[in-house]
Parts: sequence; C-alpha cells; structure tokens
Amino acid sequence: MKARRTPRTRPLVALTGLALVLLLLAPSVAAAGLKDRIAATLARHGMAGPGTSVAVHDLTAKRSVYHLRQSVLRLPASNQKLVTAAAALDAWSADFRFSTQLFIAAAGIDDEGVIRGDVYLRGFGDPTLSTKSFQRRRWNMQTGDIQDFVRRLRGLGVTRITGRVVADEGYFDAARRVAGWRPGVLAYCGPLSALTLNEGCGANGGYVADPALAAAGTLTRRLRAAGIRVGSAPAHGVVPATATLVYTERSATLRQVLVRMNRPSDNYIAEELLKGLGAGFGARGSTAAGAGVAQRFLRSSGIDAGFRIRDGSGLSYENKLTARTVLKLLGACSRRPDFAVFRSSLAVAGVNGTLKHRMRGTAAAGNARAKTGTLNAASCLSGYVTTANGHTLTFAILMNGSPLPIARAQAAQDAVVTLLARSRP
Repeated sequence: MKARRTPRTRPLVALTGLALVLLLLAPSVAAAGLKDRIAATLARHGMAGPGTSVAVHDLTAKRSVYHLRQSVLRLPASNQKLVTAAAALDAWSADFRFSTQLFIAAAGIDDEGVIRGDVYLRGFGDPTLSTKSFQRRRWNMQTGDIQDFVRRLRGLGVTRITGRVVADEGYFDAARRVAGWRPGVLAYCGPLSALTLNEGCGANGGYVADPALAAAGTLTRRLRAAGIRVGSAPAHGVVPATATLVYTERSATLRQVLVRMNRPSDNYIAEELLKGLGAGFGARGSTAAGAGVAQRFLRSSGIDAGFRIRDGSGLSYENKLTARTVLKLLGACSRRPDFAVFRSSLAVAGVNGTLKHRMRGTAAAGNARAKTGTLNAASCLSGYVTTANGHTLTFAILMNGSPLPIARAQAAQDAVVTLLARSRP
C-alpha cells in the first residue's frame, strides 16, 4: 500500500530537496566568493592592474580557483629557478652527486713520493666545491671539499710534484656570464666554470676573474702548506688520455643542493645546474644547451607554450613565463615521485629562506612553500599552500612594471596567499 503524501510532508520534501541543491552548489558558491576576495585583495593593494598575472588551482578538488591574465608572458625573475630545479630533478634524480676528479701524470709516484709531471684537476660542474669555512658560512652543509684532494695525495705518500696543478674546465664552454645579462645583475652571480671553488668568490670578498685557475691555485697553496712541494704555478690544460685517475670528490646530493638554491635564491647554483644539464643531456655545456634541455622537460610535462628560457637563475630580462605555465609546472611536479624533494626545496613562509620575514603570524606561516622572485621590474611568488579545510592549492603571482613598487607587490602577494590559507574552497 502506497503512503500518501500529506500536506505536512510536502514542506519536508521541499526542504530536503533545497538542502541537497545547496549542498551541491556549495563548492561553486565558495569558489565564487574566494575569487571575489582575491580580486578585492589585489585591488586594495593597488596591484590589480595590467602588469599583474595570477593563477590559483585546487589540486585536491582538481579545479581552477582564480585566474587573471594567466596567459600573458611575464618576467619571472627567480621564479625561473622552479623550472631549473624541476628539470634538474628529472634529469639527474634526487640522490645524484656532482664530481670533481684528480689525475696524476702517467709516470705515477716513484719510491721517493715524487710525481714527475703534473697533477690535473678536472671539473664536472659541481656548483658547491668549496672550502670548509665557506660551507659553514654559506650553506651550513657538508659537500665537496678542496682539502680532500690534499688528503688523498698525502695518503698516497706524495712528497713532491715536479710540474704543476693543471685546471681542466672543458666540460663547460668558456662563457663566464650569460649572454644578454644587463650590467646591473652581474654582481649577483660569480663567474661560471665547470671547475670552480667557493662560487667564484675570492679571498677579498669579490669575484675571481678565472675560477678554474683560482681553484687550481688554492689547491697548489694547500699542497705546499701540507708539505708537498709543487714545482710550478698552476695553469689551464686538458687531462691527457694517459693520466691516471687517483681520486673523485663528490658533492652533497642534488636534493640538498636544491634546498641551497631555492630557499635563499642562489643564482650561482642555478646557472651551474643549467650548464650541467646542457653538458649531460644536451649538445654541450652551455647556457643555451641547458635551456634547451629545460624546455624539452617542460614539453614532456605537457607544457607546450608560455615560456622563454634564457638562463637558469632568472637574472635575464629576456626570460618569460606565464602564470598558467608556472601553475602547470607546479601541478606536474606534484604528480612526480620526487615531489617531496621539490616541495621541500622551497622557502617556508615566516620560517626560512627568502620568506623568513614574510607572512609571519598568519595562516600562511609555516604552511605556504614558495619561490620568490625579485628584479627592478618584477616581483613574483609561486608555490603551494594548504587551505583551512585541507585542500592543497597551487598559486602563481607574477607582477611586472617599470618601475614596480616592490614593497606593495610583496604585500599584495602575502595577502593573497594568507587569504588562500584561511579559505575553505
């Protein structure tokens, strides 16, 4: 027997239906509200104009949250390092270590501990080969140490080298800088080389003119200080096929190196990595070849447009990325097995790196992980943040202008990311 619908039950059915409709509409209503609040936040800080591009995506719900001029090519500044880091992880893997090799002349070591000929230092683009004091001061990380070559030769019983320390930097091309860099950015990156020490920094605090020769010179002085006589001054050269490999120094792992690149935004590491990509996976050890490898990586990640890569660090004003490209890159990285490595390399809001003093005391502090980017004409912030209801959002905020009010741009970025952290999309 069918139950009859009484006048009393009809409102109940209607209310139940209305509740179901509201439940289904809730996410879209919340998203619409969040869009309006993002737009209002940008406007309130005076950063909603034509120089601003923003894109936000909900990885958990798999839907777009907000976008503003997301397909406009922008100057990314150090957001370019996101591409470099992702391409490096894809090519080498997180546990890869860079190497620097020590060779001795074919005659070897005689009974008196003498090497009759030269010793050769061959670099393969380790951006972190350094002295212990530099490691403590710069990175607080143990990595390739120039003193280990001295220890190895002493361990082999070497007392004298009749020749010299020869620096072989042939793994990279001879370009010390990136073509097209403006004079104003040269102070922010040391001279590039496949063989370098202390990021090309000299004893007086400035940059050395010849990083490979400087590295060979430091090794020469340390050998002499350890009681090993060296006959001649260091020089450039190539390891002969007849030379004997006696030691290989290894760097810290790539996962550790990426932390030291992304959190403080280290330009030197980024440029050395890009050249290394060119040498290992492209046509040669050049910036252009490395850029080609990075572009190939983007295309393999489903990103076919919206980028122009001219260097690894973002110092070049010829680099271009769209907010949509950055967002797609962040999404692609989140699906990779090494995502935890990529994510942990980014600065944490209010905690460390270039975000240490930003967003403190907000819902984004200790939560948002992002890469900053700053040039005179650009201020950018892109990364990941967790919302109040546990959703993971990706965001890309690229702001360009000439001139650009950097402090106002950063305040707007921080306000948007804090808003995302408090939201319930």
